[in-house]
Amino acid sequence: MRTMKWVSVVAVLGLAVGALAQDPPRETTQQIVDAIALYKAGNESGATKAFEDIYKSDPKNADVLSWLGFLYLRADRAKDAAPLLERASEARPKDLEIATNLGNAYMKEGAEDKALHQYQLVSQMNPKMFEAWYNIGNIYLHEKNYKAAEDAYTHAATLRADDPFIYNNLGVAYDTSHDYPHAAENFEKAARMSPSNATFMKNAAMALLRARQTDAAIPFLEKAHAADAADSTVSLALGDAYSKVGRRSDALHLYESLKDSLNDNATLWYNLGVLRAQKGDAGGAIDAYQRAEQLAPDDLDTLNNLGLLFYDQGRYAESKTIFDKLRGLNPNSRETLMNLSAAEVKLGDLKSAIEIWKAILAGEPNRTKVRIALANAEWVNGDFDAAKSDYARVLDFEPKNPDALNGVGLYYLKDNKLDVAEHNFRAAINADSKFVPAYNNLAIAYEREGKKADAISLLQKAVQIDPTNKDAKANLDRMKGSG
Repeated sequence: MRTMKWVSVVAVLGLAVGALAQDPPRETTQQIVDAIALYKAGNESGATKAFEDIYKSDPKNADVLSWLGFLYLRADRAKDAAPLLERASEARPKDLEIATNLGNAYMKEGAEDKALHQYQLVSQMNPKMFEAWYNIGNIYLHEKNYKAAEDAYTHAATLRADDPFIYNNLGVAYDTSHDYPHAAENFEKAARMSPSNATFMKNAAMALLRARQTDAAIPFLEKAHAADAADSTVSLALGDAYSKVGRRSDALHLYESLKDSLNDNATLWYNLGVLRAQKGDAGGAIDAYQRAEQLAPDDLDTLNNLGLLFYDQGRYAESKTIFDKLRGLNPNSRETLMNLSAAEVKLGDLKSAIEIWKAILAGEPNRTKVRIALANAEWVNGDFDAAKSDYARVLDFEPKNPDALNGVGLYYLKDNKLDVAEHNFRAAINADSKFVPAYNNLAIAYEREGKKADAISLLQKAVQIDPTNKDAKANLDRMKGSG
């Protein structure tokens, strides 16, 4: 069954509020203090307006530049913030808060090279500041430099070991570089630290599935599903996980409960078809596969399973229609061609089946089962020489094939060459002691030679081996009845 890969990155960019510089003009100092008071009171727009007014009269004031840049960042005006913070940084190159906010402004602008440089400066200014390392990791992750991202996040985790976002993003870095065991380990840490976060649960579950730890993934999938039942990726993955660990009834119950909410999801209906068929509900499985076909008309697995179910139910014409469609979609599939030929045989169209078998053998001449099927059909059609030739061809590379030995024996039995026929029938029985057709045919050869007792003994053994074999039973009754 099918699930989809899904991982998210959760980014956190911290803003810093700077302290007031020393010795600005007294009037300006009071204006700055009042503007800061507005911000602290929750009036950000008022604080922004106040700092904009101060900036007009004192455009070089580092405090004003820093605060106004910070407030613009808060308002998602990174392009306005960056020039102000650059000038503030020039005035105070060792100011940690300004350096951090400048990095954030670059990041929000999409200038990742500048942001990376800025965060690296911050990490040098304060090696214990985890936000800088976290943001460095985010940039490397976005640039697909996964090893560098892993190193940065790992360092951030040493500085703040209780932050689930670090472990989540470290998990993303490992996961994207296909290191699924380490990805699962870190996603699990994030999920356990923040058990109410559905994204963390989902990431842990999917990584565990990719790490082939299905049992361990199920509790995280269950929690993610409980948190967001509308997430089809989680729902389908949970059902698939239940199936893989043998909890098919749980999987079926889950999928049945999702029929309304995921009515237009082909994967749901396909999985329902699989599980209903496994339960023995062939009719329900056919209904599910037909719905899946409506939603995804060219899905090969859906069509194949639907065709097989039609065949098993004796609905050969419908089976043939499905396998014809499959052949059009996947003309090189030997499995499809064999299934199509089987349906055609059931419908009495040996000519079409023979054409298919010949086409297969043209590319793969040593396919024993196909050549036996072809020879049997040729025999039924009365093309005895062609049948004998194909039986003999099988014996060229499988000298002990019971079907082929029996077929060659039949050819000689037809011409009443009893010694050669008997030799091949005995060889078939030696190759497979339970091959009833050879017992039946050898008994007929004995009967023609007047060895009725030996023939009856053979047929009794054949019926004992397979009581359902009609030919052997009919011949036994006939020979016994004839005295």
